[in-house]
Amino acid sequence: MPEIDWQEPFCGGDGGNACLQLGFTADGTPHLRETANPEEVITTTRDGLRHLVAAARRGDLPHIP
Repeated sequence: MPEIDWQEPFCGGDGGNACLQLGFTADGTPHLRETANPEEVITTTRDGLRHLVAAARRGDLPHIP
């Protein structure tokens, strides 16, 4: 796996049990992982990440509590 530059984790309000990290490879490919399971990495595209964030901001993800 290529080297990933992980950003500081984003943690929920439950005392740090729901932390996500966003990271990018040198070519700009975004990756997501939970700090509790750092070996499980989701890879997407910049457009895919952009669409996910936009959908979350609009409230288009009602199935995610």
